[in-house]
This record gives sequence, structure tokens and C-alpha cells, in this order.
Amino acid sequence: MMLGRILDRYITRELLPPFFLSIAVLTLALFLQRMFRLVEFIMSKGTTLAATGKLLLYILPSFLAVTIPMSLLVAALTAFTRLSSDSEITAMKASRISLYAMVRPVMQFAFILFIVTSVIAHFLAPLANHAFKAQLFNMVKSRAMIGLDQGVFSSTFDGMVIYVDSMTSTDDMKGIFLSDERSAQEPFAITAQQGRLLTNPETMSVTFVLDHGSVQLQPREEGAYSLLSFDRAKLNLDVSQARLRGGSPGRSTLDEMDSVELLRSIRKMRADGQPVQQFEIELHKRMSVSYACLVFGIIGAPLGIRRARSGRSAGIAIAIAVILVYYLILGTGANLAQTGVASPAAAYWVPNAILTLAALAMLVKRGHEISFGIGSRAAVLLRGLLERIRRPRRP
Repeated sequence: MMLGRILDRYITRELLPPFFLSIAVLTLALFLQRMFRLVEFIMSKGTTLAATGKLLLYILPSFLAVTIPMSLLVAALTAFTRLSSDSEITAMKASRISLYAMVRPVMQFAFILFIVTSVIAHFLAPLANHAFKAQLFNMVKSRAMIGLDQGVFSSTFDGMVIYVDSMTSTDDMKGIFLSDERSAQEPFAITAQQGRLLTNPETMSVTFVLDHGSVQLQPREEGAYSLLSFDRAKLNLDVSQARLRGGSPGRSTLDEMDSVELLRSIRKMRADGQPVQQFEIELHKRMSVSYACLVFGIIGAPLGIRRARSGRSAGIAIAIAVILVYYLILGTGANLAQTGVASPAAAYWVPNAILTLAALAMLVKRGHEISFGIGSRAAVLLRGLLERIRRPRRP
């Protein structure tokens, strides 16, 4: 019992440094994808570092749901590659310690990470997604983010140029000129005596309300001139280009609903006869993300045990290959679910079942090679039984 605890603590200490280092590296790599937009926010949009820091904090849970399973695989491979290259696996074998005893602390750690990732994927990430969009909308509707200043031509919104002669706030603007070229076939220009911006937090939309103005349309033929007057007009401003990531607005989007809300929506929509495929895909995707911790925990140790001496870089290379294959297979299943070729449950869990069986087979194979315990004895008995069945009987 004492030897088992010492072994568990020793292997756990081998797992922790590469695990946390991998989380830091992988999360940073994902952050770099958003870095250009963040720099634009800080440099050209006038947002503060504190507001940008909140955005990073809200993005973090979605990243962790992906990087935690990957980091577990890298940690297990790196730890067991190091133990194998330093002949410590051979020493454990000589001490009659089976692979299953070595894997025990890895699976305990994997189960803890499975719980953590499940909480993140099912509850924390949706909550953070909603907070992210709310924070981003607050930045969009603020004067600094929108970039409207009196006496300055603003091109914050793609395809539009806005000029305001004087303003005390976004609710009191006078002398407005607006050029809209979002549609190359039908551009137009608007002049108005006064206007104001209306924001809707529920739909995360910004509407420009204009009073007492005119719309000048591009002439369709030479010599023609179109001018329309209005007392009040409303123009919806597209703020999607100012966002760091896409997605339809509102609290009801799938990535903002926790799994309890998803289940309730699925039951209600099924009762109403509405399609629930997208909701089921989202739910199974979240479950699959957390289940990856268990798969990577099973496969990490046997993959890391190598007869030839190799450095830690070999474990990292194998981890990258396994991660690519795993998510390529799951991505193919997700595409089949999106196109309706397969049900969401089959699309996600048939590949997971196949990979789990492959991981267990590899674990048993490695356990037979180095173990003197139950696993190897069972394999010997099974092989002997098969040889007796195949052996021809004497007349």
C-alpha cells in the first residue's frame, strides 16, 4: 500500500509540470488568433486595457475546454517517455510493478480533469460566452468604440462613412452626413438635421435614428437625379464586423445556453414537432470535449513507453499526431451530423467508441509486455485457450 502511494505521487509529480506548461502554450496559441483584433481595439477603437482584459477572461473558458484534454495527453506522453528513456520503466518492471499500477495516477488525474472540463463545457463556457458578447456590445455602443466625434469623418463601420457636425452625446447629434456603400450596386448618401443612436442589449443591435433629412440615391441613368425627403428614418448599423468572433446575437444562441437549457429546449421543441438537430449537435459536442480527457488518459501512458531511448520531444510529437487524428475523426463525424447523414449521437460517439477500444487494446498490449499482474496472466490464459481450440484433435 505504501509503495503504491509513493508511486502515485511520483508519477503525478511527473505529470504536473508538462501539463501546466502545455496549457499555457496551447492557450496562448489560441489567443494569438484573436490578437490582431484586440490590437485593433486598443489602437484604433480607443478601448481600454481593462475592457480588453475582460474580453480575454471571457474567452478563456472556451479555450480551456479544448486545451485541458490536449495538455493531459502531452503530459502523459512526456512523463512516460521520460520514465522509459531513463530506464525507470525497466526498474519498475523488475520490481514487479504492472503498467496498470503506473496508469492508475494518470486515470485519477484524467477523471478530475474530466469533471473540471465538464463543468467548463456545460456551464462555465456558455455563461462566459454571454458575458463576452455583453461586454463587447457595451464597447460597441460606447462613444469610444463607435468612434463618432464631431467634425471627424468616421469609418468605424465597414462600407459606411459618418460625419457629425456637432454632438453633446450619442443621443444628441446635429448636422449628420452618412455615406453607405455596403451595397456596391445601390450606394446612397443621407443628410439629416439631427439624430441619435439607439441600442438594444437583447438583440445587440445599434440603430441610427435620423430626423428631418434626405436620401440621395445613385442615378440609374445619365441626367437623372433621385432625392427622397423624410421626417424620420431608421438605419441599422452592422456591428458584427466589430466583434471578435461570429454568432448570432442574443441570449438564445446555442453557445450561450448551458446544457440544462439545451435539454429543456430539446424536449420542448420535440413536443412541438420542431427540428432539434443543431441543439443535439451542440450537446453531444460538449460531452465529447470532456470525454476526450478519459480517452487521452488511457492512451497516453502506453504510447509514451518506448524501448528505444528518446527525449521528451518524441512524446510531444506523438501527442500532436494523436490530437490531429482524434479531432480529424471527430470533425468528420460532426460534418456528417451537420449534413444529416448521421445522427448527432452516432456522429460523435461511434468515433469515440472506436478510439476508446483502440486505446484499451494498446493499454492491454503494453500491459502484457511489461506486467506480471492480472492483465498479462489473463492474456496468457486467453492465448493458450485459443491455441487449444485451433489444435486439431487426434482420432
